[in-house]
Amino acid sequence: MSMSQSEILHLYRSSLRAAQRFETYNFRKYFYRRTHDRFHAMREETDSRQVERAVAEARAELEVMQRQGILNKMFSHNRTVIESDPHYASGARRFAV
Repeated sequence: MSMSQSEILHLYRSSLRAAQRFETYNFRKYFYRRTHDRFHAMREETDSRQVERAVAEARAELEVMQRQGILNKMFSHNRTVIESDPHYASGARRFAV
């Protein structure tokens, strides 16, 4: 089964959205990076079988991320320094002088 680029792009965006649903900063960033890296590696692939295998793995991982994202929202957690400080959360970095 061959997938079109639009279907792969839809899977990529769905995976990024699922990663963003995690409440825990470390999980959210980990799955976002993992998704980004996986799909960018897939973009370089020329063998259609390898692409299909990678897409199947990405679909399975999307299902796992969606389930784990729901579980992650069910349980409270302590916010990290990065999440608590709006200066850090915005992406700006502070250095001690």
